[in-house]
Amino acid sequence: MPIPPMHANRLIYHFTHIENLPTLLKTGFLCNNHTNFPRAGRRSVAAQGIQARRAEMVVPCGPGGRVHDYVPLYFGSLSPMLLPVLRMKNVDQMDILYFEFPISLLNRADVVFTDASANTSEPPNFYSDPADLVRLNWSEIDSLKWSSANDILRHQRMAEVLVYSDLPVQDAVRVVVWNESKRKQVEELVTKAGVPFPAIEFASPERRHYFLKFMEGSRSSIVTGPKGIARAYASACEQIRQKKGQQANAPFETLENLLEGLREDFACLPHTAELVGLESENSFYRGTVDIDTLRVVQNLKTLRGFASLPREYQDHVELAAYLHDIGKGPKARWERNDGIQKVDPDHPVRAMPMMVEILTQQVRKAKQEDAELILKLVCYHDLVDEVLGKGRDKQQIVDVAKTELELDMLFALGRADATSLVKGSWDEDAAAALYNCCLAAIKARNDN
Repeated sequence: MPIPPMHANRLIYHFTHIENLPTLLKTGFLCNNHTNFPRAGRRSVAAQGIQARRAEMVVPCGPGGRVHDYVPLYFGSLSPMLLPVLRMKNVDQMDILYFEFPISLLNRADVVFTDASANTSEPPNFYSDPADLVRLNWSEIDSLKWSSANDILRHQRMAEVLVYSDLPVQDAVRVVVWNESKRKQVEELVTKAGVPFPAIEFASPERRHYFLKFMEGSRSSIVTGPKGIARAYASACEQIRQKKGQQANAPFETLENLLEGLREDFACLPHTAELVGLESENSFYRGTVDIDTLRVVQNLKTLRGFASLPREYQDHVELAAYLHDIGKGPKARWERNDGIQKVDPDHPVRAMPMMVEILTQQVRKAKQEDAELILKLVCYHDLVDEVLGKGRDKQQIVDVAKTELELDMLFALGRADATSLVKGSWDEDAAAALYNCCLAAIKARNDN
């Protein structure tokens, strides 16, 4: 049967990382079970927790086989599958490419589709007749909201098109990129490969692909990825370097004086004063942001890993603990949310400009290396816990920690933060294994 006229002009979508493009230009899109599917050197943007189910799920129509015998695409332009990938902070959204294909692919005998995601223990319904497109929940598929009312609707929104074995890149009608810089990068890769390629365009309001901070009037990514975090940290370090000598009227002589001030009065800085009384939607919080920050500081001081640090570096980690959540302020950010702070995975990055202000306007004397270390601890205070509990790539720890001492400080601060919220949330065995793995990699790198 032909595709129903009401759906005949639709597009279907597949997103991938730009680092995969050189291989895609040679092979096209390949299913996971394809003999030529790249097992190494590929930048995966798939949710790893669902792959075992997809590998076993039977496709009861069309060419048959298993879901992993097919290249997956989605009917919806704004894929809920991308959001959890971004929240793991393993990719930068600007590196995501969206390939748009005509829905006429469904006329092929080797293509099937579903009425929900093929990700759950209970399989969706599979179809091979385009007439069955009327069975899909199109209002949910076309939604541009970031979430659905319940899991059933969320999975219906992720209804899939499955193309058996492989799909040439040239079958796409266009490729959507983040910005002009990424367009040029794609063009260079395509020119180098010397193969035909679809038109390269940007997203449009009616065909959105990216999750943006539009509520803040910003086109930046809803979550900053590893490259963006590194740029924010490097920029903060450079700003401090450029502003040296401009702290003549700063209220605190040294970093030690600032630490003493915070111990006496957490609100002694404008940035920490904004956290006092700030409520949070985070269900793990047991008080306002200032109370939980002080709990992190107290928790830090009880840790054996903290006590084993040299005294000077104990002060640095403690100072970072006092400042680690300043990116959750100011209170004015949350006026639209009744003054309650929303969970914000980007608060470490948001803290960087504030940290520059503190280290250049609030402190008269601070060595550059000390300032950069404290910046690093604040910027990456969530890194270890997110590697342990949220699937963040452990290589990021190795890249960030330049020495064993820095690794010790990151682990101490991460553990203090994680365990101050939920008792038993820190897996000691997993943390020890992660620490040893990272330490071995850091020593191997520094020995070369």
